[in-house]
Amino acid sequence: MPNNFGNSIMKALINSPLHGILGEGMAVITVTGSITGRLISTPINVAREGEVYTAISSRERTWWRNLRGGAVAELRTAGKTMKVRGEVIEAVEGVNETLAQYFQAHPAVVKYYKIRTDANGGLDAGDLQRVCGERVVIRLHKNP
Repeated sequence: MPNNFGNSIMKALINSPLHGILGEGMAVITVTGSITGRLISTPINVAREGEVYTAISSRERTWWRNLRGGAVAELRTAGKTMKVRGEVIEAVEGVNETLAQYFQAHPAVVKYYKIRTDANGGLDAGDLQRVCGERVVIRLHKNP
């Protein structure tokens, strides 16, 4: 279960003039509930690669499900708000391929997922497979 108090604090910081202390990697995404139609805002970690922001979420969370089918959402990061189109990667094979590339581009985050690496930085296949079963990848494309 997400920490609602912590989420509220992070959302307030990201939306405040103090957002710079968090860096571009912290964002607030606002999605429209596919069943309720209500706006849902949640803080997320993102990595920017050109016009695409990538987020990784637990399969147990529900916010990302509202981005299935290319739904449009609002992303606020680094003091800017933009419209984005969601792309959700759920199939374990797709998550595996995407996360392997993501972790190669962002090796500092590997430790947060408890993935062992070898002396050359290669990812332990068993650890990566475990993470792929627990996570989904969300790509947020600017200018939908």
